[in-house]
Amino acid sequence: MAIKGDPILVTREAGADLSSLQYYVVALNDGARAINGEEALGILQNKPKINEFASIGVMGVMKYRAGGAISIGNKLKVDSNSTIIIASSGSLAVGRALNTVTSGGIGQGLFNFAGFVAVTSAIGASS
Repeated sequence: MAIKGDPILVTREAGADLSSLQYYVVALNDGARAINGEEALGILQNKPKINEFASIGVMGVMKYRAGGAISIGNKLKVDSNSTIIIASSGSLAVGRALNTVTSGGIGQGLFNFAGFVAVTSAIGASS
């Protein structure tokens, strides 16, 4: 069963051609691909080219591009490829998985990029 909800969105000028990167994570500092949770603004919701406005989800239920296999309930983080993977102990979690998804697939999660937290428990995290 899918969970429905409208994410909180912000817009910013795309700092690169992001037209093939819908559902990847975008950086706050330059509007290009994020390589970790600390620089992440949110998840790209549209397909902008350079200097067009990107619609970026910063909080709420959103689709994302999975960088690895993810199970429902896993804590999630941003990897160096701008995709979402399972958060390990000590990493910055930006959300929770709402469904199970294979690597490279489109998953659904509940995210809060403004209030990410360090993962301190192995529950729902990979070791």
